[in-house]
Amino acid sequence: MTGSLKALPAPRLFGLAAVAAPLLFLVSDVAYVTAGDGVNDGVLGGAIGVWSCLAFVVAWVGISRTLEGVAPRGAFVVLVIGLVGFTSGAGFNVDAIQRGFYGESFLNGASVEGSDAVGVLAFLPWGWCAPLSFLVAGVLVWRTRAHPTWNAVLLVLGGLAFLAGRPAAVDPVVIVADTLLVLAVVPLGLSMLSTPAPGVATRVAAGTPAQ
Repeated sequence: MTGSLKALPAPRLFGLAAVAAPLLFLVSDVAYVTAGDGVNDGVLGGAIGVWSCLAFVVAWVGISRTLEGVAPRGAFVVLVIGLVGFTSGAGFNVDAIQRGFYGESFLNGASVEGSDAVGVLAFLPWGWCAPLSFLVAGVLVWRTRAHPTWNAVLLVLGGLAFLAGRPAAVDPVVIVADTLLVLAVVPLGLSMLSTPAPGVATRVAAGTPAQ
């Protein structure tokens, strides 16, 4: 794992994103519940949710890179599924902003009235890729031991809780899912933040002082 982390082009950038993404995700849902009308309904929650998705896109590049050394194909699969899922997640949060501001969700209108049903394809099935990315990443971490086993367990549990709570907008389950993801992903970000920059590592190995 250490070698993979040192190979990252910007480990601190990815590390910061991995710390910020799940925390923003949790704050987004807290905002939905406290300042909106529940999960996926609210302007503030939706705005923070978009920020969390952007952070997850950056974080997932870094996390997948930490897995490349032990499972290159699996890491690529994790990356692709995650990027599709988080990009789609931004769309769900934008729809939540519209719902909070105008009182109507596009998804509700399309499913209830049957109008513009083709627009649903902008959200589904791609939205399922976000929780799937957590599940696949957890399984890959479990099999490779690239990160601690408890990280793998929390990623899988977070993905399952995501599936159980978010589609049905069960607020308490969504908050639990977010908390599990914070516990799973933040330590991965901190491990990337603690990795020396390549130039520093090279100077230390050579016994030369930093400039």
